[in-house]
Amino acid sequence: MSSEAAAPAAPADGSHDGSGVSADGRRRRSPVANREAAARQSKSCVRMLVDKVDAWFSQLRTHAETRMAAWEREYREEQQKEAKAEVDEPENITNATMARDAEDEGLTAVLGKDGTPQIMKETDFGDKLKHYEWHQNDTEVTVKVPVPKATKAKDVTFAITTSKLKLDIATLERRPLLDGELWAKVEADNSIWTFDDLEDDDERKDTHKVLTLLMTKLRKTQAKMHWTTVVKGEPEIDTKKFGPAILQVSPDNPNDIASVLADINEQ
Repeated sequence: MSSEAAAPAAPADGSHDGSGVSADGRRRRSPVANREAAARQSKSCVRMLVDKVDAWFSQLRTHAETRMAAWEREYREEQQKEAKAEVDEPENITNATMARDAEDEGLTAVLGKDGTPQIMKETDFGDKLKHYEWHQNDTEVTVKVPVPKATKAKDVTFAITTSKLKLDIATLERRPLLDGELWAKVEADNSIWTFDDLEDDDERKDTHKVLTLLMTKLRKTQAKMHWTTVVKGEPEIDTKKFGPAILQVSPDNPNDIASVLADINEQ
């Protein structure tokens, strides 16, 4: 029988006695060291993941900026092509000199149905009826009513909203004179009436004066897009005979053309 003491058997679960050496002879780290190593590995993984996400977002941002720049460039080129087409093949953007000269004299230049330029007065865009006459420009509508000189302000009933008008004058046969829905909306607060003298060449000057009603259009109109009447139900004029207005634009200025086209689209 051997005199040497038998070595204690290693635990089956591979545990050790706390000496830092396992039963199989390998050095083992303490639990604290294990946790620190795991934490360092986790931080490293997180940093790698963050770096990858940052790189991905950077690529995505660069791609988006490139596409946006391309879309903006394509949009500007398309706008310039459309503006140039309006100049090269105009329907109503032509002969700016005529339009400018007409405007300087308080007139409007339009193209007739046959394409011939015409100069129009405000009174051409209106009508002369039995009890009143009216005309218009791009921004205003004017109604003129001959009334007896004895007519006072108290004889006038005037009520207006953006879409309706009532005008009743006690000294006239037709009452009310106008009462109904306006052809288009107006700025009610900027609509006023006054008494004025008749023109010197009017044969009624000694016995009559004129009530002038001025209404500001909510949206400006031009030529064939003008009002056809003051109040719906009243006699209408044929605005289509005016054709499109001749507008002032510079073919070298896309912003000028874009502004004109925006005005047209609003009508």
